[in-house]
Amino acid sequence: MKYPFKVDFRIAFRDVDLHDVLHHSNYFYYCEKGRVELLRSVDFPYKKVMEMGIGLMLVECKLKFIAPVKFDDTLKINMGTDKIGKSSFKIAYSMEVDGNIVSEGYTHHVCVSLESKKPMRLPEKLLTNLKTLHIQENE
Repeated sequence: MKYPFKVDFRIAFRDVDLHDVLHHSNYFYYCEKGRVELLRSVDFPYKKVMEMGIGLMLVECKLKFIAPVKFDDTLKINMGTDKIGKSSFKIAYSMEVDGNIVSEGYTHHVCVSLESKKPMRLPEKLLTNLKTLHIQENE
């Protein structure tokens, strides 16, 4: 797969467990940090989305842990959009350390009105911008 967006984060000491391994719950923290940067890259930082009265609610997440990540490792998160609908989208993640895949998964988000908390259509500009981040199959 060709992921259109990549971001690196250094693993903080506070995020590892007693075995010096990134705690499983903190993978989602790094996914969120990456997702914030991914949306910023297409001119939709979360602050702007919220100012539009929109929430991008997380409704499902899945990660497969393949290899350990340790304190001070540089975690490269490869991301892209997948399965974009009228009111929802998935972001796929492939995480690496030193070129080795350590985790893969996705998050599924639904666009909701912050006022009513009910699902709504993705704004056309956001939909268009998310499509520019669609994952490509390797040829």
